Amino acid sequence: MAAKARKTRGDRYDASLVKLPYNLNAMFPYLMKGRNESVAYYPMTIDMENLLTYIEANKGTDKEITIFQAFMLALVKILRERPTLNRYIIGRRMYQRRDVVFSFVARKKFVEDSEETNVLVRVKPEDERDVVLSKLKGEITTARREDSDKQDDKLVALFLKLPRGLLQFAVKLLEWYDFYVDTPGFLRGIDPLRCSAYVANVGSVGLGAPYHHLFEWGTCSLFVCIGKVTPTVVVGDDGAPTVRRCAEIRITLDERIADGFYDAKALELFHRYMDDPSLLEQI
Repeated sequence: MAAKARKTRGDRYDASLVKLPYNLNAMFPYLMKGRNESVAYYPMTIDMENLLTYIEANKGTDKEITIFQAFMLALVKILRERPTLNRYIIGRRMYQRRDVVFSFVARKKFVEDSEETNVLVRVKPEDERDVVLSKLKGEITTARREDSDKQDDKLVALFLKLPRGLLQFAVKLLEWYDFYVDTPGFLRGIDPLRCSAYVANVGSVGLGAPYHHLFEWGTCSLFVCIGKVTPTVVVGDDGAPTVRRCAEIRITLDERIADGFYDAKALELFHRYMDDPSLLEQI
């Protein structure tokens, strides 16, 4: 089991302060003040053939998995193996998260006018594959319950009862506290925009993957959109065109937290885990 990180002066509730060297990178939070003026966009086309074969072969076994779960396990592995991607900037300072935290939207019913709700999943350093999948399934089940009374939904409803001027003042006050102190206690573990990555599985509703903006509120430095699986003409190993089932992935990343070479190595890992999904059995 991984040792628990010791909190020191300057740390936040969910992350440790990163002391940057005295170079241009340390100036980035001052030169590029917001996430959306600091974004880098990465398109990916993932060959899904091996993953789909793996999913079909393991139906009904203890290795059974869905496409979405496979992507989430791959992200856990990548953020653990390339931890710089699990950082965020707030208050002009950089922080390293202690856990891997995901947010995504779940529909309560598979109908067009169904309500949507945010799901937040926190993965600890010691969590293994089965624990990650259990947390993922459990949070989705809870979110979809008809009688679900999630804290984030209640909090949003409470804030929206305020007059516009008072609501605007409250948000500004929370932003100020977040910038200079830490995340307000009542938002911890509730706010879906305080996560390592926000994942949008738009392929589940038959859409291609778009590029998505980052949010200035919260601490999310990474947005991943997963598109639908479609037959795609690619160049085969013999150099001839062939048709493979592929999915488009669109990644939006705050470039202040990592350089392009580091990002490229992370994307290589993504391809590797999709090509050999048995690697996802151990995380």
